[in-house]
Amino acid sequence: MVPLLLSLVALAALTPLAQSHFTFVRIKTDGKWHEPLQYIRNKTDMYNEWKYYNSNFLYRGWNWPTYVIDRPESVRCGRDNMRHAPNTDVLTVKAGQELEIVHIRASPEEWVEDYFQCEDMEDRGVCFRKPGWYNDFNHPGPLVVHLSKAPEGQDIRSYDGTGEWIKIHRIGLDDPEERPLNWTLYRKVPQKIIFKIPAQTPAGQYLMRMDVIWSGWQSEYIKPPAAGLAEMYPSCAQLNIVSDSTKELPQGVKIPEIFDIWEPGMTTSGDMLDFKSLDANYTYPGGLLWDGEKMNIDSPYFEWYK
Repeated sequence: MVPLLLSLVALAALTPLAQSHFTFVRIKTDGKWHEPLQYIRNKTDMYNEWKYYNSNFLYRGWNWPTYVIDRPESVRCGRDNMRHAPNTDVLTVKAGQELEIVHIRASPEEWVEDYFQCEDMEDRGVCFRKPGWYNDFNHPGPLVVHLSKAPEGQDIRSYDGTGEWIKIHRIGLDDPEERPLNWTLYRKVPQKIIFKIPAQTPAGQYLMRMDVIWSGWQSEYIKPPAAGLAEMYPSCAQLNIVSDSTKELPQGVKIPEIFDIWEPGMTTSGDMLDFKSLDANYTYPGGLLWDGEKMNIDSPYFEWYK
């Protein structure tokens, strides 16, 4: 365990600013932005991840990163999310419906009304006007969106995400052949994050997990499980999906297991982290990507959806 902690020790010395990181906070449906955190489970600030490992090291702030060695419930939906789940509304959407999501680089105690009045900024949902900062993604890596269906008869407000998860959307590299590598969402006012719930999704209550993953590192001499830890920024929305589909969901993956450091996409070479080259056989993290009909290997070279 000690080698795994080295990057976290460094992190503790480097993360005094809330703006260093980000959290997904709003959803847009039918042309309307809903209130911040109305349908997204909140996180507890500060929160001690390390009681899970019988230690008292490193309390985490509201929008700080999560690591696979943290509490499993934190990796699934954010720190202490189950405490907030009963007070989070459930958003009703239709299978096939378009959603838009947005993040923020400020903690709730910093929020002012202007951060969410963005009509003059292409109605982005979060505008975060602050000198020296703007609402970018300041870590490179893919955005991944997963769904997990609550067991029949269980209210989504009490579902902890221990079932299977299916990836339904991903934003990754602009062009795998481009050098230096260019992550679509990194260090720029990002494109809008718009996607659809697959029309074949069966009716039910679901968690929708939204995350951007900054991979850990490995080299010829340092490989999993002693490699650096990927940073994750998970948030979960509570959905009630209305659908006429009679299809069954395909087999999904388990969280946190799919984000273990030896799983695809969770550790990369130093050259890839430095944007110099794409690792051979790299696939995006989080498992296969569901297009509503089939599960697809999620590779930068296999852009099956348009």
